[in-house]
Amino acid sequence: MAEYTRGNVYQAAFDPKAYLEYFKFGEGSVGDEYLNFALKHYCKAFASGDMKGDTLIDIGSGPTIYQLLSACENFKEIVASDYTDRNRQELEKWLKKEPGAFDWTPVVKYVCELEGDR
Repeated sequence: MAEYTRGNVYQAAFDPKAYLEYFKFGEGSVGDEYLNFALKHYCKAFASGDMKGDTLIDIGSGPTIYQLLSACENFKEIVASDYTDRNRQELEKWLKKEPGAFDWTPVVKYVCELEGDR
């Protein structure tokens, strides 16, 4: 029962909008250095061709997609999952291009540059 109670607290307490502020790439955010590092390494890892297949399942995606971008060419289907309703709702807003959805355009453009605009 205690696990369930902690889960409810996490569901209510975690604010995906506040978390996504960290990922406003190119705006001098705290996350710029991390994203530069992570995106370069994801690009290198997936460019090797060693990781590919039909389905990639990302468990605990949070409200983010940056970790999946370099995998797009290597997998037919990518499944993003998360424990919290609010994180999943944030991802759905982006997928449906709804108003207020986080703008991943600067991150996507950077990944395209890293991959040679393929």
